[in-house]
Amino acid sequence: MSPVEPAPSRLYIVEDDDRTREELTRILSRNPEFEVMSFADAEGALLALQDAPPDMALLDLRLPKMDGLTLLDHLQERAPDVMAIIMTGYGDAATPRRARERGAVDFVEKPLDLPYLLVSLRQQAREARLRKSLRAGADLFSRLVELLPDGIVMEDDTGQILFANTLGRTLWEEGFREMGTRATHQGRVYLLDRYASGDRVLWHWMDLTQALEMERLAGYREMARLLAHEIRNPLTPMRLWLQELSAMDPLDPEYPHASKDAHRVLLQQVDRMSALVGRFKALGQDLPLSLVPVDAEAVVREVTEALAPLSYQSNVSVDWSPPGEAFMVVADDGALYQLLFNLVRNAVEATATRDGGRVTIRARREGRQAVMEVEDEGGGFPPEVAAAPFTPYLTTKEGGTGLGLLVCRELARRMGGELTIVNRPGKGVLAHVTLEVAKE
Repeated sequence: MSPVEPAPSRLYIVEDDDRTREELTRILSRNPEFEVMSFADAEGALLALQDAPPDMALLDLRLPKMDGLTLLDHLQERAPDVMAIIMTGYGDAATPRRARERGAVDFVEKPLDLPYLLVSLRQQAREARLRKSLRAGADLFSRLVELLPDGIVMEDDTGQILFANTLGRTLWEEGFREMGTRATHQGRVYLLDRYASGDRVLWHWMDLTQALEMERLAGYREMARLLAHEIRNPLTPMRLWLQELSAMDPLDPEYPHASKDAHRVLLQQVDRMSALVGRFKALGQDLPLSLVPVDAEAVVREVTEALAPLSYQSNVSVDWSPPGEAFMVVADDGALYQLLFNLVRNAVEATATRDGGRVTIRARREGRQAVMEVEDEGGGFPPEVAAAPFTPYLTTKEGGTGLGLLVCRELARRMGGELTIVNRPGKGVLAHVTLEVAKE
């Protein structure tokens, strides 16, 4: 396969002397490396610039109405990679320096040295092709990065942005620059990472939304399997009791007693099924939340008041340490209440198993994040639960389903936050909730 011949470089010749322009056009047009376009003045070159910008330019310094350096400025606006050579018969010692400061790559004096000019033009043609290829590659790369679902920003060691796609610049300007944190933007979740090499730093916001959705879908499927398994358990005794009553003679002296026992068992199993279905419904609910500024302190006080009878009967004190400053969080009022209610109730029940103790609720502000913590003195999780506290059906409670913490984590994530669990063996469990602070 024969190599592809490189496309010729478009060369502007702008020279007001007719004889010089004609000779240069004739000589240079014979070279296949150049596609020559010649003009007698700057006006003609500027008209052609709109449809056919140059790769190279050979410009006379003195032109009617506009000098060659001013023309070069206009050419660079439309063709920033143009390789320009300035030629003149009236130069002084400072003219070459001024030409290079304005962007010219070479300066030649008249009468022209044709062999030198050809060597210079061929060299500039090679560099022009290289620049053109690099710019085309950079343009394709920019378009490719713009299509990415991730945010990208590259900066130098002074903090100046060298390159960014639209999403990356948006997240950068919104201040999401803390390593390892998750940012929520227009309903999508991003995880920030940072890479440094030399004097360049790359900021990368990875779109986790699809992965989280897949994880959520897998969780829902597992929940459906576990729900089906769990519902069979109460159905079995219910069926057995009903079959027992159906087989008995209503006149049998034992029938009233058996009927009373069946009634009690059936109610217990119905309650168990109702609780299970309620938790599963909360986990799988996909109705949109109303995320608005919510007074977190008011919600915490409502939760502690609602659980006061339970904490009193359990000999557990609930201590609430309000933040030193008032702030609102971005949340759904009902979802936040359910989240904190479940965490505090779990903490009270866990602490009650050790003959009472204390549950501590704290809140504070860390930059753009609000942090709320619920800490108990229940002795902590056993190793199998501590290794995966959000695993469905894994529980230490008698009759529990293991869905409570999973529901809490789902509610936190749907509000743009996160729930983490810290186990302290022999002491207790610390539930750590982060939400975005509402803008004042």
